[in-house]
Amino acid sequence: MNEHSFVRSIHNALSPDVYKWKIHDTYTGGVPDAMYAGPAGVLFVEYKYVKSLPKKDTTVIRHSLSALQIQWLDRMKQSSPVALILGCEDTALIIVDDFSTNICKSKYIEQSIPRKQVAEWIYNQTHSGRAHEENKRVASSDK
Repeated sequence: MNEHSFVRSIHNALSPDVYKWKIHDTYTGGVPDAMYAGPAGVLFVEYKYVKSLPKKDTTVIRHSLSALQIQWLDRMKQSSPVALILGCEDTALIIVDDFSTNICKSKYIEQSIPRKQVAEWIYNQTHSGRAHEENKRVASSDK
């Protein structure tokens, strides 16, 4: 599996209620890989995939997140939810802050979730939460 097929597998597991856009911008570096949208708002995600985890538990996982990608995520999280999703085989680790942190194998194993749960997390981010609750209140007060 590679990053493209990893992202596709998550997209295939997503509810059809989630609008998904696989962003491919050849003119601007650092732009996140995907945008997801629903009633609660939008979510921008940068995906990174590693073919295998290091042998030692204390070894840092090497991924290719660039400084420009970190800048984009940090800038966008001021107004929208963002995430770095680091995948390996059938699991992933969702990082929502401190995108430059080093992640070792033991932390990945302890905190990673199955790919299907990543799709559920994306759904929850875009279909529930404060923005969605505020929209329901406004709609009910209009009646």
